[in-house]
Amino acid sequence: MNYSFHLFHQRAATLLCAIAVLFGFGAADVAAAKKISNVTVVPTIESLQLVDGQLVASGSVSGTLRGRDFTAPFENVPVDIALAEEQPADAVCDVLALSLGPINLDVLGLVVETSPICLEITADPTGGLLGSLLCSVANLLNQGLPIGDILSGLGVTDGLVQVAPGLTQAQIGDLLGGLTDLLNGVLENLLNAIITDIIDGNGTTCSILHLELAPIELNLLGLIVNLDNCDGGNVVVDITGERGAGNLLGNLLCGLLGGSNLGDTLGDLLDAINLRLN
Repeated sequence: MNYSFHLFHQRAATLLCAIAVLFGFGAADVAAAKKISNVTVVPTIESLQLVDGQLVASGSVSGTLRGRDFTAPFENVPVDIALAEEQPADAVCDVLALSLGPINLDVLGLVVETSPICLEITADPTGGLLGSLLCSVANLLNQGLPIGDILSGLGVTDGLVQVAPGLTQAQIGDLLGGLTDLLNGVLENLLNAIITDIIDGNGTTCSILHLELAPIELNLLGLIVNLDNCDGGNVVVDITGERGAGNLLGNLLCGLLGGSNLGDTLGDLLDAINLRLN
């Protein structure tokens, strides 16, 4: 084997291992690879707050590459709560639709973009604090009160008597904290996304990995949650490596790929990793 051929296969194997560890697939093969450091990237919501009547999420994406930690913030991603259009007949209380707007992050040249993420929630008012609060929110939404008013502590009145009382500040705090935990529990599942397509980049980027997480059903905090992209389809994560000054991860991944086209050489990458492991 000549030097250039060996170098290509070494580079290809390293890239495939890095991608496999990064996005949580091929764990058995990766465990056998040598000298490959773990890489993790997971968005985390750190706060939910009401801004100008709109519930928004802020947080960061963080991870580790070869023992070096990195973090990139995101802020004011819209979060909406509404009554689900379809409610099962045996639901304990009204089903809520919780939607998180697309997240767009640039982590040292590694650009991560997600599709909208929607949760269909069945809440049990006797199943715990969060279930009780979500059922209270569903009751207020069902009577026409906007989510911004609900999070401002308003209730529903008929002019004489308060028909549905508003949430107290303590309850609002518990609700926002519970929703934060709920969304973070869902975002952790993005590590299970798999590659379904590979698209060429342009002159300033290397290839884009198109990752998809099929709709799933979760049991979080005693709540039954159905996860999809807000249109019944897969949750999508698009990954792009961008070259440039200060783009550590983008330069690293694009450099490992070199001038090769990832779409054309995927078969070679798989052959290369097998050669290095056998």
